[in-house]
Amino acid sequence: MSPDRPAAVPVGILTGFLGAGKTTLLNRMLAAPGFGRTAVIVNEFGEVGLDHLLVEAVTGDMLVLTTGCICCAARGDLLAAVDGLMARRATLGFDHIVVETTGLADPGPVLNALLLGPGLAGNSSIDGVLTLVSAPDGAAALAGHAEAGHQVALADRILLSKCDLAGPSPELLSRLAALNPTAPVAEARAVAMTRDLFAADARHTARPAPDHRHHHHAADARIRAVVLRAGVLEAGRLGAFIADLQGRHGAALLRLKGVAALHHAPERPTVVQAVGHLLHPGRHLDGWPGGEPRTELVAILDGVDAAAVTALWDGYCGGPAIDRPDAAALMPDGGPGLFG
Repeated sequence: MSPDRPAAVPVGILTGFLGAGKTTLLNRMLAAPGFGRTAVIVNEFGEVGLDHLLVEAVTGDMLVLTTGCICCAARGDLLAAVDGLMARRATLGFDHIVVETTGLADPGPVLNALLLGPGLAGNSSIDGVLTLVSAPDGAAALAGHAEAGHQVALADRILLSKCDLAGPSPELLSRLAALNPTAPVAEARAVAMTRDLFAADARHTARPAPDHRHHHHAADARIRAVVLRAGVLEAGRLGAFIADLQGRHGAALLRLKGVAALHHAPERPTVVQAVGHLLHPGRHLDGWPGGEPRTELVAILDGVDAAAVTALWDGYCGGPAIDRPDAAALMPDGGPGLFG
């Protein structure tokens, strides 16, 4: 990074179905010392209970909170709100952005918009997706609304709210595991409001994850979470796999996330983030969060046969097998792919 270029701004996405308690969590977050230099984008001020935190209007829809945070509204135009913030970053002095979605939002398009936005390109990184699920009625929301399922499937961390009213049922926990086998689940009231709240830098996707087939639930028949594992890989193989996966199933690829160990730098995990046809530029962590270097990705797809994804992965990144094309046959001219 150039010495004249400011550090990239981490962007966290807070999502959850209607009534999950995002406002309560957002207020806790903004009152915590670790979020004192945060810019928060909400949908409508009238819908968010921030009145006791507001101090003065800066311009138009932008407000300064008593905590030092900046809060602005995104009335249907997220990119305009983000670009407006980024254009004034030096003046406003924030070092973190939190985007709070509406209860009926699918976070996939939000991720896409943030990755493509001209104001964020090269100036930001996705800090993570934090999904809030109501313990008493989360199972009903998942059964009746596709958006609730996408919110869980794309999460880096899942928090359960309203556990003082009713604990999570076995049915709810089973559905959460089926939709997202790697996101850690915790009670919202027990979680500290620190800056790693959004599960930054994919640390949680690197832990051992159960096979998605062990958690299948009929109500979640369309969404598949496929865990893909390997050791240290050639960058070209990984890049070619991702390009092929996006070429075949990009419209159905809700998210691809995880960490990879690559031959040219096995000591530094490479963070992999993709949504649909868009691949976020790879970045490196300082070291492995426990254990030996290895590659572990989670592909979240809508309506795609998990076996087809696993077979494609094995062709590029697995060992040779009878009746299966190997990487040399799959890669065009043995090309280096996106990570070469």
